[in-house]
Amino acid sequence: MQSLESRSKLSNSEFRRDAYQLLSECYYLPDAGFANKVNDLDALSEGMYASVVKNCLKKENLDSLIIDYTKLFIGPYGLLAPPYGSIYLEENDRVMGNSTMDARRSYIEEGLDICLKDAPDHIAIELEFMYFLVFKEIEAAKSDDYDSILSYREKQRVFLKNHLGAWASDFTSKIKASAQTEFYKNLARITKNFIDNEKRNLGALI
Repeated sequence: MQSLESRSKLSNSEFRRDAYQLLSECYYLPDAGFANKVNDLDALSEGMYASVVKNCLKKENLDSLIIDYTKLFIGPYGLLAPPYGSIYLEENDRVMGNSTMDARRSYIEEGLDICLKDAPDHIAIELEFMYFLVFKEIEAAKSDDYDSILSYREKQRVFLKNHLGAWASDFTSKIKASAQTEFYKNLARITKNFIDNEKRNLGALI
């Protein structure tokens, strides 16, 4: 993936593609390459959280991030910030409900492999699906296929409206309220700001 630090050289669609991919990666369990993701994430904040994001790994080592991630998103004694859309979209916090199956159908309709390691409505997977839709839009643009461009933009708008954009605000609020590391607090803020901006702008892209 091209570094987001070179955003000025990217088209708007390319920046959106990379942003979705980067955010998706940040919602998986931290690993040895996590520092590179933190550095790239600074470009997404557009300066609003630059100082905290750049210094967060100096203040908190990888182990502290793994512990925070586990408490927020895995458990074992309950999730402080459940990363599944159905928790926020279904009655009684139902897991694997109708909204989950609808997300899964969206992936199948695009011919994507549905042998997932987690539920189809996990935050990382929904972000990755948006990355895929923007990627397909860019590919259509390369061949001047305007019908496909509009089709993929509409798919982005609908999926954001019915899924990711419908629960991201509540999800990120839980992260900000419960996270112990500055990294996850800032990741939540950046995620909310980016998705809110996408919800405002996708209508104009159609």
